[in-house]
Amino acid sequence: MAKPCPSNQGRFDVRYRNIKRLYDVVDRALFRADSKLSYTRTLEALERLATEVHATETDCDVWSIGECGNATLDSLIVGAYWFLGDYHGGQGSAEYRVLSGLGSIYSPGMTDGPEEDSAEKDVYEALESKRG
Repeated sequence: MAKPCPSNQGRFDVRYRNIKRLYDVVDRALFRADSKLSYTRTLEALERLATEVHATETDCDVWSIGECGNATLDSLIVGAYWFLGDYHGGQGSAEYRVLSGLGSIYSPGMTDGPEEDSAEKDVYEALESKRG
C-alpha cells in the first residue's frame, strides 16, 4: 500500500518552523548582548533565512514573525538589505552574496534606505555594530 503524499499544509508548517528558527537565530545575534554568534555566522543565517523565505509561499503569519520583538521578519529583511547594500565588498564578498539572496524576496523600488526611527533602522544599526 502506497503512503499518502504529505499535504501542502505540512510542507508549509515545516517551512514556517524553519523560517521562525532562522529568524530567531538572527534576531538573537543582533539584539542580545550575550550572543556569541559572529558577524560571519550571522550573515550565513541571513542567507539561509532568505533562501527559506524565497522557497515558501508566504502569508501574513510568516511576515508577522517577530511582531512582539525587536523587528518583524519584513523589517529584518529590509534593514539587512540596506545594510548589505551599503557595506558589501563587491561581487565576491559574503555581504554581496547575502544581498543577492535578500534581493530575491525584497525589491526596494524608489526608496533610499531604512526609515529613521524604525525597526528597519534598528536592524541596520545592529548589523553595523555586529560588523565592528
